[in-house]
Amino acid sequence: MIYVYVANVKSLSAKCEADMMEYNRLVNSLCEERRAKVNALKQPADRIRSLAAGLLLQNSLQEYLFYSVGQKDCGHRHETKVHMVSEIDEEVIRNAERMKKLNIEYGQHEKPYLPDYPGIFFNLSHSGDYVTVAVSCHPVGIDVQEKRTISDALKDKFFTEKEKTAKNPGYYIFSGKESYVKLTGEGMSRSFQDFSVDFAKKQVFCVNTGEVLAYLRYKEIEDGAYIVCVCDKCRDIISW
Repeated sequence: MIYVYVANVKSLSAKCEADMMEYNRLVNSLCEERRAKVNALKQPADRIRSLAAGLLLQNSLQEYLFYSVGQKDCGHRHETKVHMVSEIDEEVIRNAERMKKLNIEYGQHEKPYLPDYPGIFFNLSHSGDYVTVAVSCHPVGIDVQEKRTISDALKDKFFTEKEKTAKNPGYYIFSGKESYVKLTGEGMSRSFQDFSVDFAKKQVFCVNTGEVLAYLRYKEIEDGAYIVCVCDKCRDIISW
């Protein structure tokens, strides 16, 4: 089963801007690795998004461990549950604080993993007013994108020739590609033109061989202003 959490950061941003002590309290609720990430950022908006992503990650892992571990949560096909969190509220923060000692390390291509929980995988993303987290018993990639026009320059760099002329909006293709390289952990080290996204079939496939590499699922949020794309290799059943 894949658990997907989506949260708006507007209220958290307003709270932290108005009260520096509250901001420091929340940063100190993060595990060491996430706290270092927040403190390394220079722009206030980037720090808030990173803070929110860290709190949501620790909350989702705490819930996953509490509700799922010991229940044999893995199998061949599962329903994916989506938790639409309106904001980073006190319940999320309390859950996050319980995971303050979380240990996050980095493997190949700097992909994060949990050495203390080898059977649990996660991925996170943030864009504009939203942060998203996916937690699962198998590798997963997630991407949130604000719906914006993809420039021709970006298409030339990241899209295949077929994708450039596709009828569906470019941000769907770009989000699908982002979620795939986050699934594999390759990030920008992987050529985006080596694989292609079939939006109609919701698949990622190899350009040279046609092999299906992964499966995609999309969700529109905030009246369609943003999309969330989840990518995995198990083709889990999704109930949004």
